[in-house]
Formats: sequence, structure tokens, C-alpha cells
Amino acid sequence: MPQFDLHFLTPLTFWSMVSFTILMVILYKYALPAITGILDARQEKIKGDIDQAEKLREDADKILAEYQEKLRYAFQKYEEVVNDAVKKAEEIHQKKIEETQAEKEKILSDARKTIEFEKEKALIEIRTHVVSLTIAATEKLTRKTLTAADSTRLAEESIEDVIKTMG
Repeated sequence: MPQFDLHFLTPLTFWSMVSFTILMVILYKYALPAITGILDARQEKIKGDIDQAEKLREDADKILAEYQEKLRYAFQKYEEVVNDAVKKAEEIHQKKIEETQAEKEKILSDARKTIEFEKEKALIEIRTHVVSLTIAATEKLTRKTLTAADSTRLAEESIEDVIKTMG
């Protein structure tokens, strides 16, 4: 087996070390700066993306805060409008109640006046009929015509009797 021959081992190790060193020098001189440049560029790009994302997040937070403020303002205005509408509705309701109450009082007052008028009218008619009946009954009972003074006296007495009976 030739690979275990020590005679080949020394030159092989030497040349392996030399080629490894040359390779490392070439990599260090040419590849490492390019790789480092690529890694630095990548690092700068990632840092820039992170900064941009941070800025966008701050902008989004600012826009969110503005939106929440506008929403709070809109809700406050909504509450004011609703409260004003409720107050106006209550005022209109109260005004309608007062108008209805006034109309009711007017109708009741008119009804009372009408009732009083009709009552007085009925009393006058009753008095007239009572007087007529009293005079007619007296004339039939006495079979004579009464004088004006007698008719008046009898009418007043009859009216007083009817008032006492009704009242």
C-alpha cells in the first residue's frame, strides 16, 4: 500500500501546508474583502430595512393616534347631537303636553260655560212653565181670571217652592 509509505508522507504534508497557506493568502487578500464587503452591504441593507420599518411603525403609531383622536372627537360630536336631539324632543313633548293641557282647560271652561248657560236657560223655561201651570191651575180652581198682581205673587211663590225643592 503506497499511501502508508512514510517516504511519501513528508513531501505530501509539506506541499499540503504550502498549498493551504497560498490558498489562505489568496482568500484573505481577494475573497475575504469581497465577502466582507458583501456581508457589510448586507448588514447595512438589513440595518436600513430595520430603520425604515421602525420609521414606518412610528408613522403608523402616529396615524393610529390621529385616527383614535378623530374617532374620539366624532363620538363626542355624536353624543352631543344625540343629547341635543333628545333635549329638543323632550322640549317639543313638554310643549305639546302644555298645549294639550291648555286646550283641555279651554274645552272644559267652554263646556262649563255652556252647561251654565243651558242650566240657566232650562231654569228660565221651567220657571215659565211653572208660572203658566200655576196660573192655569189657579184659574181652574178659582174659576176666575187672576189679576196681574195675583199672577206675579203666585208665580214668585211657585218659583221659590221649585227652587227649594231643586236646591
